[in-house]
Amino acid sequence: MYCLVIAEIIVLSSFLTTCQPQKPNVDSRRHDVYIAGFFPFGKGVENANTGRGVMPSVKLALDHVNEHSTVLRNYRLHMWWNDTMCNAAVGVKAFFDMMHSGPHKLMLFGAACTHVTDPIAKASKHWHLTQLSYADTHPMFTKDSFPNFFRIVPSENAFNKPRLSLLREFNWTRVGTIYQNEPRYSLAHNRLVADLDTLNYEVVETQSFTNEVTMALVKLKEKDTRVILGNFNEYWARKIFCEAYKLEMYGRKYQWIIMGTYNEYWWRKPDRDSNCTEDEIEIAMEQTILTDLLPLSTTGEITVSGVTADEYSAEYDSRRGKEYSRFHGYTYDGIWAVALAIQHVAHKIRYFRRNQTVSDFRYRDPLWEKLFLDALQNTSFEGVTGPVRFYDNERKASILLKQFQEGIEVKVGEYSAATQHLDLTLGSPLKWIGRQPPKDRTLEIIEHTRVNKTVYAIFASLAICGIIMASVFLAFNIKYRNQRYIKMSSPQLNNLIIIGCMLTYTSIVFLGLDSGLSSVG
Repeated sequence: MYCLVIAEIIVLSSFLTTCQPQKPNVDSRRHDVYIAGFFPFGKGVENANTGRGVMPSVKLALDHVNEHSTVLRNYRLHMWWNDTMCNAAVGVKAFFDMMHSGPHKLMLFGAACTHVTDPIAKASKHWHLTQLSYADTHPMFTKDSFPNFFRIVPSENAFNKPRLSLLREFNWTRVGTIYQNEPRYSLAHNRLVADLDTLNYEVVETQSFTNEVTMALVKLKEKDTRVILGNFNEYWARKIFCEAYKLEMYGRKYQWIIMGTYNEYWWRKPDRDSNCTEDEIEIAMEQTILTDLLPLSTTGEITVSGVTADEYSAEYDSRRGKEYSRFHGYTYDGIWAVALAIQHVAHKIRYFRRNQTVSDFRYRDPLWEKLFLDALQNTSFEGVTGPVRFYDNERKASILLKQFQEGIEVKVGEYSAATQHLDLTLGSPLKWIGRQPPKDRTLEIIEHTRVNKTVYAIFASLAICGIIMASVFLAFNIKYRNQRYIKMSSPQLNNLIIIGCMLTYTSIVFLGLDSGLSSVG
């Protein structure tokens, strides 16, 4: 019991320490500057694993920045920690409390949850503050709607380009789509369909769903859709592949291409309302291709901090304990983007206000806002997640491609958004159930059949003989039509029968002709 109490005190002390700003600089030659961070890290909080998983990378990045010999030489960068609890009300309160207490914060860093990021991004614009997110991938955050909002992590829209590259790679020009009817997925899907139309791909069927997926899949199957692009969360991914198994929409004839930003072994998570086994879902998922964030660069380049991605990863692992987040590399690069932006502003402010430095930063000042926006837009460096540069406030990062093979997700390639290059050599080879990529449609083969010339000659000769005989009988019947025996046999009816026979024989001659026997055309 005594040990348990001591352990709780230690955990609580650590938590309280984390929630406070870092200690100010004791070196009088360097000025302390602060940025405000928004992280969900409370116990039992949604996305708390993201917040706790990126915190070691934030601290590591701050250490590297402050120890660097050329970056922010006159300043020491600190983080002002805020626990949003992934709750909009808590996050907004933390934002306003932070704005009215402590030193001025040069920039906002976060958040991880969309319903927290959204109100803070809207409010921060009125304070003329620049915001950089490390984990929010929602496609609604565009430059037009949120001009002060940047993100170091690519949005859901970034998965569209590698999908299009896959379609080109395997010559799939006829596709269908299915998406969850929520803005996170519908916005990215609409952009994808627009790109498909622009590139003249045939979108044979588009289906959305809210609470039920069976009818959507049935309609895709009725249209003979073989290549299916999907945008949905992991809960509905399990549902869809369960229904796909029942409808036999899997195997060598079908190719699914879906998002892969799910938790590890997501398909094994039990659902109370599921009536499929884990094995059945795995069977339906075989050869499915998934697009995901690339956690760390694989090029081996030296980054802005002087270390490689592998060296950073080793140091991150030594600090994180049991916590982990797929966004840790993007968070590390995000802190470096902030540091370089502050350094850029520190140089520029002297041209506008000769006697001011970054330490004189104030809220609601359009000049400071413009300087920080320009600084981020012009930021360019090599990070642990690859080259970092912003295009319309968005990051063009590399995308990881995975394929579901024999019950596990296997890396099969990477897509570089900066160079628009798909590389399927950076991983295991793709595996196909039918030993080759599925076709995007049922092939219709038109086969021309010809009549054997010998057979045609024999039957045509017999038909001609029949015509000659019928002509003789017709002439005989007409000439002797007044004879008693001929009259009694209904000569008019006989004539009709003979003419019918002649026409039938004639059809054998003409209908047996084909392009190989006729010179017409």
